[in-house]
Amino acid sequence: MLLGVVIHGLLSFMPIPLPGAPQDVNQNPEVYGYVFNFIHGFRMQLFFLVSGFFTAMLWRDRGLGELLKHRAKRILLPLVISLPILWVSMIGLLWANGVDFSPEATQNATGESFKTFESQATRILGVPLFIGFMAPIMVHLWFLYYLVWMILGFAFIAWLVNKFNLKPVPAWMVRSPWLWLPALTLLPQATNGLAGIMMGLPIIGPDTFGGVLPWPPQLIYYGIFFAFGALCYGREEFETHIGKRWRLYFALALPAMLAGMHWVELRNAAYNVGWETNREEIIRHHVISSVFQMLYAWLMIFGCIGFFRRWFSGENAKVRYASDASYWIYIAHMPLIMALQYWVSQWSWPSFVKFLFVCGLTVGILVLIYVYAIRYTWVGTLLNGKRTRAPEQP
Repeated sequence: MLLGVVIHGLLSFMPIPLPGAPQDVNQNPEVYGYVFNFIHGFRMQLFFLVSGFFTAMLWRDRGLGELLKHRAKRILLPLVISLPILWVSMIGLLWANGVDFSPEATQNATGESFKTFESQATRILGVPLFIGFMAPIMVHLWFLYYLVWMILGFAFIAWLVNKFNLKPVPAWMVRSPWLWLPALTLLPQATNGLAGIMMGLPIIGPDTFGGVLPWPPQLIYYGIFFAFGALCYGREEFETHIGKRWRLYFALALPAMLAGMHWVELRNAAYNVGWETNREEIIRHHVISSVFQMLYAWLMIFGCIGFFRRWFSGENAKVRYASDASYWIYIAHMPLIMALQYWVSQWSWPSFVKFLFVCGLTVGILVLIYVYAIRYTWVGTLLNGKRTRAPEQP
């Protein structure tokens, strides 16, 4: 959740060809692109894997009915309540900053890669489907919407398991995931990358489309991570094997990320020359990049699991408090961080100083709100369950 604030804090310092996106005068995509890809290449994949793990835990501990009630309360209800507030906030913010969404202004704000992609996508999908899949209706809470769909899919599979008494997957599938997970992930990974082509940027990682219709490649891709997390719950093999070589995984992850970025840049350059004339080259570069992106995601995930098992496996009140607060911070941060980005966009300060200022002030304000107005109220109970104040020391 907190890495999501960092990612969104970076966006004004990268040339994002989208109308309304804050654009800082001191952009540095050469540097911030690496930070963005480092996070985006594994963050949400790890989130969905962890979500699958704890979804399976709730099912095993409480049953299917209680699982659905719990997830509706913690995920669906916050999404339904937050979206209208976010829409009003974002529309007001864009209006206050004089953003023009007329067709002429939108065409001027988008780059040639975006226009070419939009033309091809609308020709293939049609305008209604293009808008339904890719219009940012869910804003930055798209992941909650996708998670709802995955939980419904999990519930159906869990019903089948109970009804037909299906056996669990073989132990080797959890003990030796490198034998099958990369091959399973590669095809869905290769169906991603439209955002990088659309924006003309060397972006690795999955696409992010927040339309009212879940984008099938995105849903399937994240669903693999969710499903593997669910398979791991309660398995001894997960505790003894997954993440065991975390230092090696981290060491291999960086070269994989850099290789993925390199082949994405080659792909984008070939696409800018023309799809019709460079089709084979574009596809070849995209497939090679997808291999490295897939490897990077799993290396970072298994590395993080091993790292956190080594250093954060014990109960820690401060870590728990930060974990609780992060959900609220992520839900509420987008209008605030964009307002601050607009505010500082014309300042002559170095971009790194402005980036730290924007992210630090955003988190600081939202932490204060969480401490004094969220944690012990119905909102905090909705997001994290009921929390009680520690008794005062005499």
